[in-house]
Amino acid sequence: MSKEVTTISPEGLEIANSYLQFGNIRGVCQHLQVPENRVVEALNKREVKKYIDTVYLDMGFRNKNNIATALDEMIQSKLEEAQETGMYSNKDLADLLQMAHKMRMDEIKAQTDAEKATTSIRTQNNVQINDGSLPFGQGNYGKLMDKLLNGES
Repeated sequence: MSKEVTTISPEGLEIANSYLQFGNIRGVCQHLQVPENRVVEALNKREVKKYIDTVYLDMGFRNKNNIATALDEMIQSKLEEAQETGMYSNKDLADLLQMAHKMRMDEIKAQTDAEKATTSIRTQNNVQINDGSLPFGQGNYGKLMDKLLNGES
């Protein structure tokens, strides 16, 4: 997140933080006394969007660690309840475990997709095959080059 903070203008950062606080553009405009078009323009910048998304996903139960912790506590609670009472539903435990597994698989898939999206082309090999019978290629360009080099008019 620190990299995004350094690339955002101070104005963009202030607008982003106000947007996170108020949750809507009108609230930001009123609080900062800035015209709506400037707020919208700032919020549409890539670095501002990324900053807002990062902060939003780090807060509360949207944070993947907080979600995992809460789910682990629910599973542990169900297991303790089952041991204490001797009565439990396999479906409840199975549903929680299935949900935990699905969330983990989705996280792995999202990380893999993100890595694929950021991976750029490492090398590029351009191959040109020159055929000696057509030194300038075909078509009008080839005819023009032939005329120019052979002195024809």
